[in-house]
Amino acid sequence: MGERDADASIALLADVAREGDYVATEWPFDVEARARAMRDALLERRCVGWLALDGRTVAGHLTIFDLELEEPELGMIVDAAYRGRGIGRALLDRAAAWARANDRPALRLRVFPDNDRARALYRASGYAEIAVEPAAIARRDGTARDVIVMRRPVADR
Repeated sequence: MGERDADASIALLADVAREGDYVATEWPFDVEARARAMRDALLERRCVGWLALDGRTVAGHLTIFDLELEEPELGMIVDAAYRGRGIGRALLDRAAAWARANDRPALRLRVFPDNDRARALYRASGYAEIAVEPAAIARRDGTARDVIVMRRPVADR
């Protein structure tokens, strides 16, 4: 993913955020500001990412943040129309290959406890649940959601 892909990536994030269940980002948000922030992060090499494309349509994307950490965190979304087709698995495999090539022992992610489909995909891709963070994601309505931290070892050390 390059800076030119930020607008399409954030447009997909907006679509998934409108669903209200799968990502920490709540709709509405400032799409232009978020796209600028994504472009800046990519240009400054604070994150790396990959797109899954169907022609010119962004079917999914995965971004690895906090690249300086021993075990960086990733975020992934797949468009509702493309879920269940192996896109998430392919993106996760690409992220693991990046981690191995960059001498990272593992990757981490956070997922909502009720997102059973994503948790099953992550487990099938080698991630294990290592912690629960209670009330980790604040919501605009004053509530907070728990998240499960999952970790995938990717390199021998």
